[in-house]
Amino acid sequence: MPRKSSIKRKLTLTFVVIIFVTVLIFELIFTFGINSYYYQNIEQILKDRMQITVEVYDTFLGYESLGSKAKFILENASVPEYVDAQILDKQGNIIESTARFNSDHQVSTKEFLSAKSGSTSVWRGRSPETDELIMAVSTPLSESGNIIGVLRYMTSIEEVDKTVKVYLLYAYLIGVGVLVVVLNLSTIMAKRIVEPIYELKAVADNIALGNFNIKAQKYAEDELGELADTINYMAEEIMKTEKLKHDFISSISHELRTPLTSIKGWSETILTGSIENVEETKLGLEIISKETERLHGLVENLLDFSKLEAERIVLSKIPLNLVELIERVFKQFSTVIKTSGLTYHVSSAEKEVIINGDRNRLKQVLINIVDNAIKHTPTGGAVVCQISLMEDKVILTIRDNGSGIAKEHLDRIVDRFYKANPNQGGSGLGLAITKRIVELHDGVLKIESELGKGTAVSVILPMK
Repeated sequence: MPRKSSIKRKLTLTFVVIIFVTVLIFELIFTFGINSYYYQNIEQILKDRMQITVEVYDTFLGYESLGSKAKFILENASVPEYVDAQILDKQGNIIESTARFNSDHQVSTKEFLSAKSGSTSVWRGRSPETDELIMAVSTPLSESGNIIGVLRYMTSIEEVDKTVKVYLLYAYLIGVGVLVVVLNLSTIMAKRIVEPIYELKAVADNIALGNFNIKAQKYAEDELGELADTINYMAEEIMKTEKLKHDFISSISHELRTPLTSIKGWSETILTGSIENVEETKLGLEIISKETERLHGLVENLLDFSKLEAERIVLSKIPLNLVELIERVFKQFSTVIKTSGLTYHVSSAEKEVIINGDRNRLKQVLINIVDNAIKHTPTGGAVVCQISLMEDKVILTIRDNGSGIAKEHLDRIVDRFYKANPNQGGSGLGLAITKRIVELHDGVLKIESELGKGTAVSVILPMK
């Protein structure tokens, strides 16, 4: 449960942080924009008006003192009613003012100090006399290249400041509202995302406990839907593997029990001396030998499979003649083929087809394929081997006209432990081992079959 809460918290937090950053950026842009619109607009108006006044000053500039012409300059300047135009001396004393405002207090604001230094400047702050929020613009007044005073325009921005604060308050309230809505929506979205994940986790937990019949529910065609399909497929494959494992254990137990029973029975009979007939004793020893060989084959298959699974098989590749190898294999089976009433034939486009391979392992592959063909071909049938070349590959095909393989078994016939007929002998590992050995030779094992018409097994290998 804590982990579930943690995932939801992380998702919710992620959504909220993204929206919070977006809203914050918007608020900063809006704040900057509204301040620029109102305050810079007032500043520009003051500067434009001030420029007209400076032009009046320059036009009527004479040799009188600043004090004597200050009143004339302000009376002839176009000064708005809401603006207090002031002319100050260099010490900050107000010489003349359109508001007829006189004060013993000397002006020492930043924009006045900048104007004394020769530059036009703007300042916003509280008036020392009235504690009113004001904006002031100051510019120097010069005579013969020397600064003799300062022209200062000042206006109240109390109402403007209130308007700006109202707009900003609305903007911040909207931002907070957006965050609250996003928080709720994020919680809902996180819940919708997390719940299917934990349903899938519950299914996976059941599978881990061995309950393979449970299925993951697929809600949508997205990544979670694909994950549900994967989990369901995994459960099906595990079920199949478990069934194959149980079938294999049952089958191998039966395969071991039968020869062991025969060996034990005949051994006890011979040891007790119950058999006086030499021929019967010889028959018992032959049966013991055959059953021992059968057990040996089963054990070899299991050992080979174990090595292949652990990838511990190391091939000893040498140049070898594939035609000669398959002919030897068929000669090895010649007696069995004759006894079973079958015929065989080997045909090749070339007398020698040289490949690089492990002789013993490839012989194991061919023996397994030929043995299967003989076992599933009835009396009077034939087993044919054909070797053909295709570019840089050799194709060895062993074909029979036996019972064939049903379509539903064909795709899985090379799977480990799989047997098309559970009642048939064998470990179900032969073709799986064969396929793996062929792949270790960089080759391909291909099986084509039709029920009642026979089977063709092709081994495709790269030529030397």
